[in-house]
Amino acid sequence: MEIEYKQFVIVPLKPKMSKGKIASQVAHATFMAIEKQSEQMYKQGTFTKDIIEEWKQNGMCVIVLQCKDSVELLGINKYLEQWDIPNHIYIDEGITEVEMGTPTALATGVMTEEQFWMLETMDLFGTTPWMKFKKWVFG
Repeated sequence: MEIEYKQFVIVPLKPKMSKGKIASQVAHATFMAIEKQSEQMYKQGTFTKDIIEEWKQNGMCVIVLQCKDSVELLGINKYLEQWDIPNHIYIDEGITEVEMGTPTALATGVMTEEQFWMLETMDLFGTTPWMKFKKWVFG
């Protein structure tokens, strides 16, 4: 079964974070991206085909990808903004593992399968170059 709606989260490999820290950063970013997308849809009056509700009813698919570092993460943010893709970069408060102001995760809003191509060259989080699972993620 092909999944029509997915949310993507991108985590930089640097700075190094514990698994628990990464999990919390992903959770913060995903929540904020959905909030941002909901607000944007409300302002634009585009709730006629609510892709967020479709996404929720079809399992809330979230794919976690990786990038090299925070600089690359900021570049991805600019790229998504150019395509008008709702997203949120989570900036850490610096209480535990990383310095205050460090970008630790970026989440998109819910994307449609026509938009998946924008991220299809990225690797799944935690994979090495010889592990290619893109066909399972992007269909």
